[in-house]
Amino acid sequence: MTPLPITVLSHTFTHPSPPLNLGKSVTLGIPDNATAGYSPPQATWFYDAPRDPKTLSTIALTESLQRVLCSYPAYTGRLSHIPYRSNGDWSERFGRIRVTYGTDADPGVETVIAHCDATLASLIPTAAQRGRVWNASDVPFALFSGQDIKIALHDGLETGGLPAAIVKLTTFACGGIAIAARLQHVLGDAQAFLQFVRDWAGVHRAMSRGLPLPILNPIFDPRILDERAAGNINGVEPDPNILQAARGLPVHKYDWWASASNCPEPFQHRTKPASEIHGAETSPRGLPFDWKDWNVTQPTPHYVLHYSAEEISEMYTALAPSDSEYSFSHLDALLAHLWASIVRARHIPHSDPIFLNFAFNFRPRMSPPLPSTLLGVPACMIHAAGNASSAHGHETRSLALAIRKAIRSMNAETIPVFLHEVAHHVDAQRYWQLFGGKHHVMVTSWLQHGMCEIDFGVGRRPRFVEALMPGWIMQLMEARYGDCVDEEGKLVADGDGDDEEVVEGMVDGPVYTNGSGVKAVGSKGMEKRPWYSSGVDISFNLEAGLAEELVRNPLY
Repeated sequence: MTPLPITVLSHTFTHPSPPLNLGKSVTLGIPDNATAGYSPPQATWFYDAPRDPKTLSTIALTESLQRVLCSYPAYTGRLSHIPYRSNGDWSERFGRIRVTYGTDADPGVETVIAHCDATLASLIPTAAQRGRVWNASDVPFALFSGQDIKIALHDGLETGGLPAAIVKLTTFACGGIAIAARLQHVLGDAQAFLQFVRDWAGVHRAMSRGLPLPILNPIFDPRILDERAAGNINGVEPDPNILQAARGLPVHKYDWWASASNCPEPFQHRTKPASEIHGAETSPRGLPFDWKDWNVTQPTPHYVLHYSAEEISEMYTALAPSDSEYSFSHLDALLAHLWASIVRARHIPHSDPIFLNFAFNFRPRMSPPLPSTLLGVPACMIHAAGNASSAHGHETRSLALAIRKAIRSMNAETIPVFLHEVAHHVDAQRYWQLFGGKHHVMVTSWLQHGMCEIDFGVGRRPRFVEALMPGWIMQLMEARYGDCVDEEGKLVADGDGDDEEVVEGMVDGPVYTNGSGVKAVGSKGMEKRPWYSSGVDISFNLEAGLAEELVRNPLY
C-alpha cells in the first residue's frame, strides 16, 4: 500500500486546566505493578465529518482534554521505580512503581495533532462493506494511534521523563477525525481506560453545547484493593498455607528467569534478575516459556471477524441445558466457539492440552464489590484448561464448562489469596500470567463498556473503533457502529437505525449489560437489548490463513 500522506502539525504536552497543585506520590497497587511489561490499553475512534466542523476541532478537543484531566491527574504524572529495600515492606520489593503528579515536573499527556490527506471512506469501509470477514492488514492503524511515541515503561523498565498517556488527533481530507488514546497499563485496565475516554467525551459534549460539565467520579486509590489482600503482605516470608491455596488458582505463572534458553532477542533483558536482587530468594520457580511453541517473528495479518446475534444465540442454544451446578452465558458460548475453532484451525494434536487465557475483572467479584469507577488494574489473566480432542470433536460444551469453572474459582475468598502471593513476588514483573504459544488462545473482552457508543458530540456512532492489540491477543467488542459517509460525501445508512436516540440519551455513562439487556445511564424509555444484539466483532492479529479457517469451520 502507498504510504499515507500524514503531516504532524503540532506536538505538545497537555496538563489539567485549571492547574492542580497536589504534589502527590502514590504507590501503585499489587496487581498494577505486574502489568508494567504488558501492552498498554489503547484505541482509536474514527468519526466521519460532523455537521458542524467546530464540534470536533482539534482546539476544542484539546481544551476538553485539559478539563477532564482535572479528574484524572495521575494520568499526567511521572512514573518511577520505588527504591529497592531487601527488608522493606511489600511496596519496596523490586519492580514496584509509584506515580507522582500535581507538580511542575509532571510530563503531562503527550498530545500530537496531525492531518491525513486521504478520506476515511478510502481507508475504512462501512460495516456492511466489511461483512463477515475484513482483512484490515492494509490499514496503517499504528500511524493514527501514536504507536511510534515511547510511553513510560514501554519496555517494562524505562521511565525517565516519558509520559504515562498519549493522545493523537488526526484530521482527514473529508472532515473526519481519528481520536486516539493510549495509557500505560500500570495506571489502568481496559475498563479504566474506556471510562477515561467516555468521561472526556462527556466533558467535550457539554463544552461544545454550552452545558454544565458532568460530575465525574473516577477513584484513584490502589489501597482499596490492596487492603483486601490475605495475610501479612509486609512480612519477610509469604504465608505457606496461603501460597498453597494460590497455586490452585487458574492463573499461569510463566517465569522469565527460567526462560533464557532460546528466548527471542527482544525479550532477553527480562530473563535475568536485576543486579540489585542478584542472590535474593528466587524460588518458587515458575513455568519456562516454550519458545518452540511461540514464533514471535511470524507475520500476523490483521482481521476483523463478525458474528451476528443469531449466530451467538445458536452457539448458546447448543450448550443447553446448563449444567446443574454451572449456568452458561452467551459469552461462555462465544468464547468456547472461538477457542475450539482456533485449536482446529491450528491442527493441534488431539491429545495435547489447550488453554484459553482471558482478562478477569475483580471489581464486581469482591465482597463488598469494588467501586465500578476504580482506576488501576484490579484484574488479572486467568485461564481455562482443556484437551484438544474436545475442540476436534466439537465438544464445545466441555470447553464452556472449563471456562465457567475457571471464572467461578476466582471469587471474594480466592482473590485475596492471589493478592498475597503477588505482593510477595521478589520482582513484580518476574512472572507473566499469559503466553502466546499456539496451544494458547488469548482473549480480552471490551464488551459492555459502550466502546462504540462514545460520542464527542457528533450525534452518531463512530465509523470504526480499533484497539491496537499485540499479535497474540483477540479482542471482542459490540459491533454497534453509526451511519457512515461514502467517498462522494453522502450519508450511508449503516447503523442499526437508532443512533440519534441512543447517543442523545447516553448522558454521561456507558451502555451497561446485565444478562437481561442493556441500557444507557440516565436514558428514559430506551429499549433494553442484549449486548450481542448488533453482533460482535473479533479483532485479531494471528497467523496467516487462520481467519479463513475460522470462517470455514461450522458453528457447531
